[in-house]
Amino acid sequence: MGPAGDAAARGRAREALIVVAGVSAVIAVIVGLLAVTVLPPVLANLSAEAVADDTTVPIADDGTATVLVPAGWVVRRSPFDDTLRLSSPDAGLTVSLVADDGDAEEVSAEVAVASDAVTERLASGLDARHAFHNGRFVATVGDGGTATVLVTAEASPEADLDDYVTALALILDGIRLDGVPA
Repeated sequence: MGPAGDAAARGRAREALIVVAGVSAVIAVIVGLLAVTVLPPVLANLSAEAVADDTTVPIADDGTATVLVPAGWVVRRSPFDDTLRLSSPDAGLTVSLVADDGDAEEVSAEVAVASDAVTERLASGLDARHAFHNGRFVATVGDGGTATVLVTAEASPEADLDDYVTALALILDGIRLDGVPA
């Protein structure tokens, strides 16, 4: 093979290398997108557990806040943050609970600005301020001091949040804070 043949072979090899690099880049982008969109929910569901009986579950890792989860509900703890998620037995309602460490101002602000917000004393002795705001239920439950649990709830697209008012009341009333007598 002469110089012209060598140049043509190098050109074909370069073209093949460019094609392989391009295909590899596309595959890497697809795998990256799948990892970002699919992996978090899969990891969250790995910790899912349906409770057979009414069960007290810690909201915070330190156990300073707990919630009584009704039988049949699914409990998920996010591996990415301190959120405890509860799903109703029919999967129509998802309730998220976070023991406030001072960073959860968004929910507190939503409750504060909601014109229909209601404050009530729960059977536990804690105060709950809650409202239906922007298509979801938002609440703060606390002892009037710094200990607070932030609660948000959303219905699935097929469900109506109004159908879950009793369940929301049970969840709110099941919240306990360490050091606050029930």
